[in-house]
Amino acid sequence: MIREKRKLNPVLKLTLKALCVLSLSCVQTPLTAADFGALPDPYTGNWEGTRSIEGRSEAYYATIIRYKQGYEVSFRSDPNPRTKPEVVVMATVEGGELVLPPTLGLERSKVLEVQDDGVLVKASVWQGQISDHRFSGTSRGSLNGPFSMERQAFEASPTLGEKAPSDAVVLFDGSNLDAWESSKAPGDEIQWLIGNDRLLEVVSKLDGQKRKQDIRTKALFRDYKLHLEFKLPYKPTATGQGRANSGIFHLGLYETQILDSFGLWGRDNECGGIYKIREPDSNEGYPPGLWQTYDIEMKAPRFDASGKKVANARITVFLNGKLIHDAVELPNSTWGGYNKGKESSSGPIILQDHGNPVQYRNIWIRNPSEN
Repeated sequence: MIREKRKLNPVLKLTLKALCVLSLSCVQTPLTAADFGALPDPYTGNWEGTRSIEGRSEAYYATIIRYKQGYEVSFRSDPNPRTKPEVVVMATVEGGELVLPPTLGLERSKVLEVQDDGVLVKASVWQGQISDHRFSGTSRGSLNGPFSMERQAFEASPTLGEKAPSDAVVLFDGSNLDAWESSKAPGDEIQWLIGNDRLLEVVSKLDGQKRKQDIRTKALFRDYKLHLEFKLPYKPTATGQGRANSGIFHLGLYETQILDSFGLWGRDNECGGIYKIREPDSNEGYPPGLWQTYDIEMKAPRFDASGKKVANARITVFLNGKLIHDAVELPNSTWGGYNKGKESSSGPIILQDHGNPVQYRNIWIRNPSEN
């Protein structure tokens, strides 16, 4: 089955750096805007500019995501997306423009009084719009003053599009799925699709019926360095684990999450998280529509001759070129779908089907110790 090739719109900006994560010593080739992808709408992203308060100007920031039935706008005086927002308000699209109608923003960090029937907090009224690529408006109340911002371009990961070096084991290069099999039933045909654009897409239905299918490598590995690229589908009205979910199971046991968690905190069950074990040091996930990279060094647990575990598994993770887990110990498996969750010294790499058409490309590993 071949999927019709999709057309991609140009992205605002590409900034590439001559950097190889995890000392992969890879070959970097020039990327085009289509190689990076495009943001899903004119509003989603990080915005930066200034706000004027009592005649003085200061740096000001906002993050906008499509959420449920509207757009969630988080205003901050700090660019760190994990900084608690000063206020979070909802916006809508009217007449082809994002509009922030006069909206009451409750600043929950500024409690005035605790009463029997609730908490009395400071409030302000926000109003504004995005027009001609500029987000401008004003607030009145406890936060008072006009603001003006522009959307910031995302940088392509420094390892995006890297070719597998000569000593790598290629797991997927767009030509075939010879390295893979159905995880649950190895004899079944793989239903995931390779499109004309040589991209691998998760397919969760067979003959019109719901049928999830994880896929795994036929080979089992111990230690390795993995490069993988993925792109999330746009699921703006979904929440939580419904926002374009997938994942990578290392040795079939330890999951690094794939999810649309841009603009969210970045928990252990969100993009970059080690499921049920550790949240990333920072949320480096991009919005849907942009190609993202995982560069991961995996070290399997060690066992003595009697089968007793003598050293935990360890994992180092770069998401979009940013270090988010540094030699983190994995005390236990995070999933029971392979080997009944029992830790072992080797296992497959598994890509998860969580019911979302996540796309993959350019998957290879280096320095594998194979069992």
